[in-house]
Parts: sequence; C-alpha cells; structure tokens
Amino acid sequence: MSGRMAALAAAWLTVAGSGCVQPPDMAAIQASKALAVQRSDNFQAAASNGRQLVSAGGGGVLVTSSDGGKSWVRETLPTPSSVIAMSACPDGRFAALDFYRKVWIGDAQGHNWQAQKVDGDFNPIDIACDPQNRLWVVGSYSTVLMSADFGKTWNAQPPGEDAILTAVQFVDADHGYIAGEFGTLLVTADAGATWTKQAGLPADFYPYAMSFADARTGWLSGLAGSVLHTVDGGSSWTAQSNVSATPIYALLPVASTLFGVGGGGKVFKLDGDVWTALEGAPRFPADLAAAAALEPQALLVAGGAGALKVVDLAPKVAVVDGGRP
Repeated sequence: MSGRMAALAAAWLTVAGSGCVQPPDMAAIQASKALAVQRSDNFQAAASNGRQLVSAGGGGVLVTSSDGGKSWVRETLPTPSSVIAMSACPDGRFAALDFYRKVWIGDAQGHNWQAQKVDGDFNPIDIACDPQNRLWVVGSYSTVLMSADFGKTWNAQPPGEDAILTAVQFVDADHGYIAGEFGTLLVTADAGATWTKQAGLPADFYPYAMSFADARTGWLSGLAGSVLHTVDGGSSWTAQSNVSATPIYALLPVASTLFGVGGGGKVFKLDGDVWTALEGAPRFPADLAAAAALEPQALLVAGGAGALKVVDLAPKVAVVDGGRP
C-alpha cells in the first residue's frame, strides 16, 4: 500500500473509531419522499387536454398539473401498474395504457382513475383516442382493439401478420394510421371499419413514434435515430437527416413546427428536412420518453430520473441599445 493510501486508511479508521460519523439526515430524506416529482420516477407517458397536464410511468406513479406544469399533484395507481402510453380524448377525459393489460380512465381534471381490463393475451404498446372518443389499443401479435365505451367492452380487428404494432394515430374522423415492425403500416379511410396494409416502408424499419399532420403528410422515427417522411399517405417515404443520430421516442407538432424528444435527454426540432437538438433547451440526465403540447408555444417533456419539465419554445427576441430589437 502506498504511503498516501495508508494515510487515508488510518484517517478513516480514526474517524470511524471515534464515533464521529454523521448519521443520515432523515428529515431531508423524508422531505424528498414528499415531493410530487422524485428523482426515482420513470415517466413514460404524457398528455394534455388543453387545461390539465398528466404524466405517468413505472410503478403506477401519476402526476397532474392544472397550472401549466408549475406545480404537480402526485398519486400512485394500485399495483401492479406501469403506464406506458397516454391519450387525451376530445371530451376532455384521459386514457392511460397500462403494461398489465389495463386502461385507466381519468376525468377531465386528471383524477378519479378507474381501471378497465384490456382483452387478449398480448403486450399492449400504444393507445389513441379518436375524434369519436373511441379508444384504440395496439401491441404485439398484430393486435388492434377498439372500445366505444371507454374500455368496458372491446372489439378486435381481424389479425394480420405476426408483428409488434408500436404506434396508432387518427388525424380526423375518417383517417387513421397504425405503424409497426417489419415496415408495417396500416391505413383506414373509414373510421377504422377496415384497415389496409400500405406498402412503402422498408421491411427492416422499426418505428418508435409517429406523427401525421393530415391524411397525406407524416413522419416516423425509428432505430438508430432514423426519421422517415411521407407526403402521399405512406405510399413512399424519404429519409430525413438527424444530426445527432440519437433515437427520437416521441414526435408531436407545436404551433405548426414538429418537435421530438429522445435519447440523451434531448429535445429535437425539425428545421426543413433536418432534425437538430433544440438550441437552449435543457438537457436531462436520462432519456426522454414522452411529450405533450402546451399552447401557445411550449412542450411538456417527460422521462427517466424524474425528468418532467415544460420547455418554452417561443423564439427569443434579441434586445440591443435603446431596448429596440
């Protein structure tokens, strides 16, 4: 042992033997446990109905905010629970998809959550509430389920190929999209009565997130930071540049601009055909998994290590002499 190491060891033994080791600050620990948002939280979903913000994740942790994210109220759903996706319905209610094959329905204030069982032996992945307040759930084994009564009963679509379906979205009352592995893209033009497989995606593409602006224009993010763009309803796709090559786990528009969140705790912005990290956005210590739009120009981002923050997207105006821009 070197002389320096021996000295350090001797000093440690002296302190330990003297009984001067400070006990942990239990008051600080208890205060940390009382926080609405804790560093151990792993948020995996977020949604906004225009008035209330909701985010939830592992262990059934669920938080709500009625003041634009300035403060949060915490509750824990009964175990076992792990919320993996969330949607706000046109009537203001929230639907939270639970990994344990449940859907939690909350009121327009994000409270009074009630669980409804999801039929089938599969792994649920994503949920969407369409313009008719119907719930759509997709997942493994090409599962597509629809409920017109907020989860009390479910109707299953005819099974397709054995694929993991990862994202579902309706852009209007008639048009919807479902994306999945092996380049799967299902399209409906009759409010979900029938779904047709759309050729065009690469067979090796695995989508993480989807965002369609209308029935023809959409984006898909996937493995290794890949992003694809279509202007013909998914018949063909072109690759867009992602400068950081970091995976994007959620896509959503805010004030006519498309944003994303993802790996490395980054917030992304689409500028032309190029995805770049949003300048001036905070960086988080863990991946960001979900986001929700706030009017007029803000974004709630959520992820691991208790990441939950509203990011201001409004352009900053430079001020020069005389206070004039």
